[in-house]
Amino acid sequence: MKKQIILISALLLCAVLIVLSVLLSAKNSVHLAYMSDKKYLPYMMVSLHSAILNKNKDTSYHVHILAKDFTNEDIKKLKEMEQAGVQISVCQTKELNLDSSHLGRFASFAPALQKVFIAGYLKNINKVLYLDADTIVQKDLTSAYKTNLDNQYIAAVKDGLMYQFPEHIEEIGLKERNFYFNSGIMLLNLKEIREHNIERRAVTYFNTHNEIFGDQDILNVVVGQKVLPLSYIYNVNSTFFEEKSAAFLEEFYKEQVPNSPKAVYDNAAILHFAGHKPWTPWFNQPYLQALWENYAKKTQAKYQIMF
Repeated sequence: MKKQIILISALLLCAVLIVLSVLLSAKNSVHLAYMSDKKYLPYMMVSLHSAILNKNKDTSYHVHILAKDFTNEDIKKLKEMEQAGVQISVCQTKELNLDSSHLGRFASFAPALQKVFIAGYLKNINKVLYLDADTIVQKDLTSAYKTNLDNQYIAAVKDGLMYQFPEHIEEIGLKERNFYFNSGIMLLNLKEIREHNIERRAVTYFNTHNEIFGDQDILNVVVGQKVLPLSYIYNVNSTFFEEKSAAFLEEFYKEQVPNSPKAVYDNAAILHFAGHKPWTPWFNQPYLQALWENYAKKTQAKYQIMF
């Protein structure tokens, strides 16, 4: 009888541990999304590899790649990045039936318009953290992903256009909201976006306005008041913090900002090379270039990619 009690207790303990393990896994499961064409694939893989290297052991990433012109060999190379705690799904994007002339001088931003349709591509996902390919992830992303988005469409980081081009913010009707976000990193409430036809509203806005600053203007306008600010550490532009003093930026972000750019970059969860890219000869920040090259070399060595 005593042995039976011990056995039953052991089985119950085992069952409890399994349940706790499942719950913990679910609690730390993060959906990430990237968008890339064949040309940007190696750079996106560098970003993804940095995210994998710096995630916590108990965090699992399900990575959704919105791909343009990927070959079977490209997809095979991407799938090599799968491992324990990392699952990768590839979705080939469709050609957009949008007149890029509406972008005017911002025509180079046309490929990024696919961001507007993420909720349509990821029909079975309710929440995703989107990252541009020109990023480096230095910390686990669970905290950002767990941001409460109830009744909100998007959480994102303020963009410097707010003080660089205040007349543009006023032109698109966002002066009163006093919050214009950067669309390079966004936490998206896909369920809410689908339920309220944000995609249709975005297309309508695009078709009725000219000189649009790419997807960023569209998304900023159509989400209205349903947007939350994320800490700047989740979208640290590679040059942004050298343009203004720490005191100015503390007031801008309403949070503490280190005095030195290096301290800002070191503390960043996500670095975003939104301007010049570190793989180009005209990138002029040695510290950040060396940091990116370190991740690039690790990615190249592990997956034999070519830049």
